[in-house]
Amino acid sequence: MAKIITLCAFIFSLMLPFHAEAQQPDFNALMEQQGLVDVQQLDSEIKVELKYATEDNFVGENMYGSLTTAYLLPHFAQKVVRAQKILRERYPDYSLLIYDAARPISVQRRMRRAVEGTPLEIYVADGTRGGRHNYGVAVDLTIVDKTGTPLDMGAKFDHFGEEAWVGNDADVTLAAYKAYVKKQQERGLISAKAAANRILLLEIMDAVGLRPYVKEWWHYQERISMSATRERYKLLDF
Repeated sequence: MAKIITLCAFIFSLMLPFHAEAQQPDFNALMEQQGLVDVQQLDSEIKVELKYATEDNFVGENMYGSLTTAYLLPHFAQKVVRAQKILRERYPDYSLLIYDAARPISVQRRMRRAVEGTPLEIYVADGTRGGRHNYGVAVDLTIVDKTGTPLDMGAKFDHFGEEAWVGNDADVTLAAYKAYVKKQQERGLISAKAAANRILLLEIMDAVGLRPYVKEWWHYQERISMSATRERYKLLDF
């Protein structure tokens, strides 16, 4: 009897990975069902490296499973495509690199739990109703050179600190963001090169009607309120 129990336990242990894999949501299919589009299908020159599909993020875990595609609502994706075109016109050897795009609310809740009750929670949207990523209308991105190397922006992606800021909550214009970045340089928080690169990204994204989240140089969104975002778009509730 003991041998039978041991054998059953062994077989069950072998089945666990397959069961877990079967339970992994197919985020690609769910994104497409919600009407989101693959940005690279619109412009294959845009680079994509989803940080939350790796361990190179503030949680230190792969939270996307096999999802490696940058999905966005169609109208928002077109803005990113236009930004890429403007960037290439100014700097033919440069390209946009997307770090994150549409994000399922289930992932948002995992992120929030990781910082809940800490000073870092101001950087992570509440998982109750979600933030703009959870509606498919936010993108995290940077600029890379012809070798694929990201430009120096003064702080890495997912850096939680003033070094990553590009403004304050009252800033709503390109001029205000640029002035803030230059003050960061004057204070010695970032280098002159990093300031110039941030301003370039600000200019490119502003040209297509997107503004930054002031505490993250990499995050861009529409110029509408969060309440309007929730009224206008559908939550990625999976």
